[in-house]
Amino acid sequence: MTRVAISVEGQTEDEFCKKILCSYFASKNILLIPIIVTTKRKKCGVKYKGGCVNLDRVKSEIEKLLPAFDYVTTFYDLYGFDGIDMSTTADELEQSIKELFPDTRKLIPYIQKYEFETLLFSSAEYYEELLDFKAKHSFQTIINTFNGEIENINNSKETAPSKRVMKVFNDSDEEYDKVFHGYSICNDIGLQNILDKAPRFKAWIETISNLSN
Repeated sequence: MTRVAISVEGQTEDEFCKKILCSYFASKNILLIPIIVTTKRKKCGVKYKGGCVNLDRVKSEIEKLLPAFDYVTTFYDLYGFDGIDMSTTADELEQSIKELFPDTRKLIPYIQKYEFETLLFSSAEYYEELLDFKAKHSFQTIINTFNGEIENINNSKETAPSKRVMKVFNDSDEEYDKVFHGYSICNDIGLQNILDKAPRFKAWIETISNLSN
């Protein structure tokens, strides 16, 4: 079985990998192991995990993972990254990570454009059952604004996918719980539906799937 470490930004991505992606890849003879990036360490040895991801921390994390796995990939939000110019694209950031380790083919960087919540726009219809018709209409309006290309849903950090999801939930008198709703909504919508709507995300999943060959 091919062993693939996936360095993730936080609990939301960790839950998504453990509860959705791991079983998907297991069927393809790939053992996917999510590991939340360590972002801070106290002198007493207590580790803090999640958030505040930057190139230095990513380099440190990947250096530890590469010797222990057949392959290493990443799952970070573009908007969760510190120390980059606002004009930096997901593709450019992936290339910057790759250039940290020019001598290995074991590294497959992936940056989510723009946030994990992008994937939650894969089905507007789902939100009528979860919330109400008004929520379904709100999601569909946002999707239509971007011509159905959910990976382009973004205007600024203030109107990022997560902010849009929170607003729809609030408008329906509900509170969006990033960790719980993140993986549970994706699970209900179905991975195949997400892959059909998010071609960039799909290309990454297919790249990992082909590693067992």
